[in-house]
Amino acid sequence: MRFRWSGAVNCDADTAAERLSSYFRAVGYEERTPACWTRGSRWRAITTLSPRQLPIQAEAKLQPWGTQTLVDVTYEFRPIPRALSEQDADLIVAELRGLAEYLQHGTADFEAMVRVERAATRRARRALLNTLGLVALLSIPLAALLSQLSLPPALSPILGGVLGGLAASYLFWRLMRGK
Repeated sequence: MRFRWSGAVNCDADTAAERLSSYFRAVGYEERTPACWTRGSRWRAITTLSPRQLPIQAEAKLQPWGTQTLVDVTYEFRPIPRALSEQDADLIVAELRGLAEYLQHGTADFEAMVRVERAATRRARRALLNTLGLVALLSIPLAALLSQLSLPPALSPILGGVLGGLAASYLFWRLMRGK
């Protein structure tokens, strides 16, 4: 998935490039090449549940335009085995607002972004723990039901695992959506 942010800033291209680099470092990106930054990985996105660990690449193009500089930033999200949640989107929006503010004025509210990230991570962990608890409670009646069926010995655990996995995926998805 890709999206772009474009705008004009009231500074020269060198100042805009310095601000971009400084901003992306401040929000956890590493510069790979000039005007290209990456953050996160698939593994860390799954294990930490933090939106700041989602694998994202940002690339910027700058073009002087009179006394201003045109800035075009493209964000590319690499595929991950979990869907983006509303809380992930909240952090991305907060970071985009911070980027615009930082480019214009050289300041941004990084603490607010950290609070949004922490809230998203807490919500994801709470949803995960609730999911695990519900799956544990559901597995007892499921095991009793499967033991009553005349299934071949190898099929029972496989069927139980598939049903438990589907239930866990669905419950986690519902709890992350908050409905």
